[in-house]
Amino acid sequence: MKNTINIGLIGFGTIGTGVVKALKERSSFLEKRVGVELKIKTICDKDIISPRDVEVEPGLLTTDVHKVINDPDIKIVIELMGGIHPAKEFIIRALQSGKHIITANKALLAEC
Repeated sequence: MKNTINIGLIGFGTIGTGVVKALKERSSFLEKRVGVELKIKTICDKDIISPRDVEVEPGLLTTDVHKVINDPDIKIVIELMGGIHPAKEFIIRALQSGKHIITANKALLAEC
């Protein structure tokens, strides 16, 4: 049985789309390098209707951030929404839920 680490994304704009694209295109390389499959389980964004440059299964998309933060199967949360609020609150809740966090949010990192 293949070991899998489930990932949840918060933010599916330009950067989020690029992250999904990179994870999909480099999945074999990453699996060999890390030793486990990295699988996107849930993507949260306020706009799940607009077309993106990458295809994802509609079932992955949600507007409810709690489906990422509260899912015990998601081990890594990638925050890509930008800005300080509500990103900071989402990251704190995810950390309190035992998640690992990845962020590209320079404003948030500078403030904290």
